[in-house]
Amino acid sequence: MKKNIVIVDDHELVAKGVSQFFTNHPDFEVISIINDALEAADKLPIIKPDIALLDLDMPRLNGLELLEKVHKLLPDTHFVILTMHVDKNTVKKAMDQGAMGYVSKNADENDFITCVEKVATGQKYFSQDAMQALLNNSSTIGKSNVAKLSALTAREIEVLKLVAEGLSNKEISEELFIAVRTVETHRKTIMEKLQVNKVASLVRIAVQEGLV
Repeated sequence: MKKNIVIVDDHELVAKGVSQFFTNHPDFEVISIINDALEAADKLPIIKPDIALLDLDMPRLNGLELLEKVHKLLPDTHFVILTMHVDKNTVKKAMDQGAMGYVSKNADENDFITCVEKVATGQKYFSQDAMQALLNNSSTIGKSNVAKLSALTAREIEVLKLVAEGLSNKEISEELFIAVRTVETHRKTIMEKLQVNKVASLVRIAVQEGLV
């Protein structure tokens, strides 16, 4: 059975364009396009979609406000923010409010499809410009470290954040619903990519980059 998608975007042409990406996809089907966020706040808890793509910039209620309203009502729905604007604070806020994905509307079709495919399996996905915005902080660490951080996957960023918050491997595995051995592998890969050999160094970088 195909997983269903609802798109919430006040720009109908944009919403229809995104919908077209999934026309022939074997695993997903767009079942509704909602052009008003307040209307979506009422309808989403009834529809209970597998995935909801939320435009960030909408009148009356923006995507983050909508996410805040419905996230707890829809524990089985995975949310993705769509936007023309990508900045560090907004990306972080979306993560904190439970968004599983964050994709710039400038992204290509493959980026949208990859995001939905990843999110559908419980993974987080951020388009390259969103990831770069999240990692960018020129006032703290050198460009070489920013380049290393940008090489981390969304999942590795997630693990790094939890390591910096002091969670054990077991606690991280429970938080992310992955095996402890998988957490250990992620930690090893992160340390190799960042070229550090101490957890304290990981924590320092995470703090400097504003991940915690």
